[in-house]
Amino acid sequence: MKKLIVMILALVLVFSLVACGGSEDTPDSPAVDVPTEAPAAPDSADLSKVDVEIAYGDYEAMQNFMKKLSNFEAEENVVKIDGMCVKGMSSFSIMEDDGTGSRVGVTLSVEGWSDADYPADYTRVQILGVVVTDGWNHVISVLPENITIVP
Repeated sequence: MKKLIVMILALVLVFSLVACGGSEDTPDSPAVDVPTEAPAAPDSADLSKVDVEIAYGDYEAMQNFMKKLSNFEAEENVVKIDGMCVKGMSSFSIMEDDGTGSRVGVTLSVEGWSDADYPADYTRVQILGVVVTDGWNHVISVLPENITIVP
């Protein structure tokens, strides 16, 4: 009886090792590099020449802008957006709402700000910044003096 129990335990151990084993080429880190900090806006950006302007509540304009971003057609564009600042999981975005609760937006990075410096969720803000693309990440990089909270 003891031999049978030892044999069963040995088989359980072998099957456990086989089940837990995997290919050695499986990476321990994500396949896509996710930057911990958004890239800075290009120094050569001329903020007086706005390429894209989105008015508060203009959901369609934000959707069109998001299409440009996804097609990499907005890199280094100077953008002026009047929208809502909203915190997502690990970043802040500036968003537009269609009036029914559906929202679209783009990641916002204010240079030198920590999470505590950003306005509360759903605060209306006006920003002037530059679209910066790092791999697949599109971010609007803004200097602190170019973000205004709208009362």
